[in-house]
Amino acid sequence: MHQYHWSNKSWIEEDRLFQPKRRVDNKISWQRPHIIGGFRSRKMKRRVEYHSLNECFFYYYLELDKSTIRYYVQPIEVSIPVLSAVENKKSWNHVPDVLVFRNGSKPLLYQIKESPEDVGGSFNQCNKRCELFASNRGWSYGVIYPKSLPNVVLRNINYLHGYLRERRHYTDDLINDVLFKLRFDQPMTVGELARSFYPRHHPNDVKPLIYHLIAVGKIEVNIFEEVESHSSIRISSDTNGHPIARFLFGEGKAEYENQSALKQ
Repeated sequence: MHQYHWSNKSWIEEDRLFQPKRRVDNKISWQRPHIIGGFRSRKMKRRVEYHSLNECFFYYYLELDKSTIRYYVQPIEVSIPVLSAVENKKSWNHVPDVLVFRNGSKPLLYQIKESPEDVGGSFNQCNKRCELFASNRGWSYGVIYPKSLPNVVLRNINYLHGYLRERRHYTDDLINDVLFKLRFDQPMTVGELARSFYPRHHPNDVKPLIYHLIAVGKIEVNIFEEVESHSSIRISSDTNGHPIARFLFGEGKAEYENQSALKQ
């Protein structure tokens, strides 16, 4: 089986081809209320815009996912034919939401939807054309529903995304010390690890670094419980992905349900 490794690409051609094909605006907000916005992407090194909370959550997740190397929002136009009584060849362009490059996977073209009931009048036709478009290019295609994630996971995605930014006091020496202590005393809580640096460093200065290391995948935490000072942590053991990926891509719901059942 061909292995897909994207880490060493230059991305010059993809950056040119997959520039956003539509503007993010709120023209139809009177018809379908939605939230628009944007953020500076750590992975893309530029501003990424979204026009719904679902898109926002998914792009935040892609920023956290170690396996995701690159992603392009509104990357292509797919021609959708219009049936005409006079047999004129008419069409309109549909823009899928995001094209994702993850190590170990074909390029993944996604539509991001609120729920399986969020289909609209042309949904099935767009799906078929997008699936054909992706197949002809050797890509995968799918529809994804970020809000199907448990609320606690959505909260953690939003929370950890805020710690992706590197700070000046996140020195290599301090990072190595944090990982060294955790490796030999794991599992520990976030608070215990932060307090172990006192008085050389105040715990309130170390905690943000710990959350940063969780966000970038160096430290592992149970993403299905609220990430906070009492969270149990250990050195990350999963080198190819994230438990959220297993949930979003259809394999992690049983994991969450099993954990919920154990608590009851």
